[in-house]
Amino acid sequence: MRPERAARRQAGFTLLEVLVAMVIIGLGLIAVFGQMNQSLLATATLRDKTLATWIALDRLTELRVTGEFPDVGTRRDEIDFAGQRWRYELKFSDVGVPDFRRVDVSVAQAEAPGRTLAEVAGFLARRQADPAGASGWFGAPAEAGLQR
Repeated sequence: MRPERAARRQAGFTLLEVLVAMVIIGLGLIAVFGQMNQSLLATATLRDKTLATWIALDRLTELRVTGEFPDVGTRRDEIDFAGQRWRYELKFSDVGVPDFRRVDVSVAQAEAPGRTLAEVAGFLARRQADPAGASGWFGAPAEAGLQR
């Protein structure tokens, strides 16, 4: 009977072997979850930077479309966008060319106004009055249209 007991005892894992395997698996899982956390943080940061860039480009486009030609200075405001509160700043500066302004737009989350997420620069030109009969795009007469 002794040979049977010896064979049966060697058939399984010892408690020490199981504990070592659990430690190895635990360390591997810690590393995997750490990398997942870093990936989630990077994704959230990229999302915020993308939204901030959209806001900055929207502010610049709005100025261009409305034809506004502001005085040199700074303007600040807050908006709600994508379920968050954002703070943006518009800096208008003279470029030394008549009827042109440089616009620098910076955007941050309202909770962290000191951490700028996006900056966009652009230029505005003062709109000139349309010459007589030039009511189409780029000063072309409205009747000019494309010929086929």
